[in-house]
Amino acid sequence: MTISKPYLTFFTSLTLATIGSTIAYLTNWIIVIPVLFGLGIPLVNIDKPLKQKIGLTIVAVFVSTLIFVATIIAVLSFDFDKYIFPGFLVGLAGIAILGINGLFVENIKLTPYTIALTFLLSGISFPIWIILTENIFPNTITNIELIRQFGGMFFWMTSTTIGICLSIKPKTK
Repeated sequence: MTISKPYLTFFTSLTLATIGSTIAYLTNWIIVIPVLFGLGIPLVNIDKPLKQKIGLTIVAVFVSTLIFVATIIAVLSFDFDKYIFPGFLVGLAGIAILGINGLFVENIKLTPYTIALTFLLSGISFPIWIILTENIFPNTITNIELIRQFGGMFFWMTSTTIGICLSIKPKTK
């Protein structure tokens, strides 16, 4: 029994995001989160010889990390809106990560549908997270330090990964 590439990508990316969040929480090395998260998609999906796979993976991780960091800085820098502007920024970041991986991964299909779906999933993740933490989750959950520090990022990574996984199509022979 084999697991399909979209499911393997989803589980690998979320496992790496979880490990990255835990390491960041324990060491205060926040950069570990986007680096490990950025590894998941190219690691599973680039079907090239090893040297090419390593090179393309390094480039994808580097660019994904830059996108991730730039988005966090931008979201934290502008404090005039709580939902729409941050949602728009994280939606664009989701598309950018889809795009960089789509350049290197043959089975990621960049269509208007997959781009819009990834934008929507990524973009609504941050506003939904704010609503969940402010209105729905009990204080016992929102006061957990790991959730408070990295929950929003993890929720965004999950939503973005779902969008990207929905764009992964099997190779046609």
